[in-house]
Amino acid sequence: MVNKKVYELEDIKLKILKAVDTITDPIASTLSPKGSNVLCVDDNGNPFYTNDGVTIAKNISVKDEVENAIIEVIKISSLKTNTEVGDGTSSTILASSVLIKEGLRLIENGHNRMDIRDALIKFAESMEKELTSMAIKVKDDKDVKFIAKISASGDDKIAEDVVRITKVVGLDGQVMIDRGFGTETEIIEETGFILKTGAFSPELTNKQFQTNMENVPVLITDKRLYYKSEAETILKTVMNSGYSEVVIIAQDFVGEALPYFIANHINNKIRVILIAEKKSEILEDLAIYLGGEVISDKKGSLVDNVTIEQFMMAKRVFADQFKAIIGREKKEKNKDLDTRVKSLKAEMVKNGNKNDPEYLKLLNRVSSLTNGMVTIKVGGATHPEILERIYRYEDAVNAVRAAMKEGYLPGAGVAVWSAWTKIKVAPDYERMFKRLAQANIRQIAVNCGEIPEIVLDNISRSTIAYDRAGYNANTGKIEDVVKSGIIEPLLVATHVITNAVSIANIILTSKYFVVPDFEDDKENK
Repeated sequence: MVNKKVYELEDIKLKILKAVDTITDPIASTLSPKGSNVLCVDDNGNPFYTNDGVTIAKNISVKDEVENAIIEVIKISSLKTNTEVGDGTSSTILASSVLIKEGLRLIENGHNRMDIRDALIKFAESMEKELTSMAIKVKDDKDVKFIAKISASGDDKIAEDVVRITKVVGLDGQVMIDRGFGTETEIIEETGFILKTGAFSPELTNKQFQTNMENVPVLITDKRLYYKSEAETILKTVMNSGYSEVVIIAQDFVGEALPYFIANHINNKIRVILIAEKKSEILEDLAIYLGGEVISDKKGSLVDNVTIEQFMMAKRVFADQFKAIIGREKKEKNKDLDTRVKSLKAEMVKNGNKNDPEYLKLLNRVSSLTNGMVTIKVGGATHPEILERIYRYEDAVNAVRAAMKEGYLPGAGVAVWSAWTKIKVAPDYERMFKRLAQANIRQIAVNCGEIPEIVLDNISRSTIAYDRAGYNANTGKIEDVVKSGIIEPLLVATHVITNAVSIANIILTSKYFVVPDFEDDKENK
């Protein structure tokens, strides 16, 4: 067992502050189009550069156990913003640093740490309410491009690509981003059937709980696969036909069948994706989509009858914990699919009530049959350049999807500052929350070589509406940020506040810190 050291917060405040600055300073320096890149070296010694907050955060760790513990708390909790809405890690870390520093000052001045916690929670709730009331719905391609461009650090080409991609995949389609083989970026559009159930077993996925295959046979059955003999027959049929991968979609995987599939996958005999879908109409839709039929219990034993001809071919299959997307060859004509879509749409018209549960089910089925899937093969001259562009595409796609769900806000820190002016806080906490509300505006000014106080004063003196007036890093002027296309998704702004408050509360409410004592362990050895 590793020996531990126990520290009281009052004894390690300097270490906490140092840790906060260690993770915040490089990440905050990337904010705005005039922000800088950060050169990192991965665990294998490979250098790369990026302005992506997620990537920078993941690469930061230090030797001191106390400082590293603080960094890990900030890192893990801030990455939650990216996991939930696909963007906002940098702003979350900047906001949390303000709250931690101000919270420590309040504790030093005699404030109760639990009172500070309650004030932080109340502040987050009030800010979320105000920000939500300010949200603007995405109306057209222009809005989409603005949001994508901001998240892609001002890259017009990436923004234009994301507009095109959004039209293909919508909110539910799959976007896969990978390294290309040349200097040019290639965008491959495909159709994709969306299942609301993901990969059945984590043992059959990678560390990100994802898996994908290309040009793979697919078996669809309404059976609950139970016996080893069923699994064995399916896999033998596939392997004897020269395939090394298979996708199986069934009502359930139980009994001896599941461990048999997993064992063959882990031992590299044949790669398997398992997806459980209990709704018979969805199974039928998918079979028609792929140009085949469901193997039904009513037609006899699966083991006795399965042949390779009963498998359907998918061009691409992707699955994670929550969904699966199955793509077919787009060039293939499928009259049965066209007929099914027309039939479902006719039922929707007949129903007429858009709020009726049956109408919504029909709408979901049509969406599954007609959605798209896009693969972005990112090109570049060097590996670091390609990685940096991959991060920009990811941020832009995620930001656009977040905005399409709940709307967008004025960017450049304007929305948070405006919302702050509308809420009431106790005098003791006014400085803390005011500094948080100004944090992004101040940091953008610093990154542009400006004096933050002057920028804030110019904003307050502007004749532009106070909830739209902000600093444009590209022009160096105070402008209506919405008209200038400087906007951010509502979900990003609210998650930044909520998760920053969570980080601050974890650290500020912890009076004692218990961390490994690696030096003591070395001495004992």
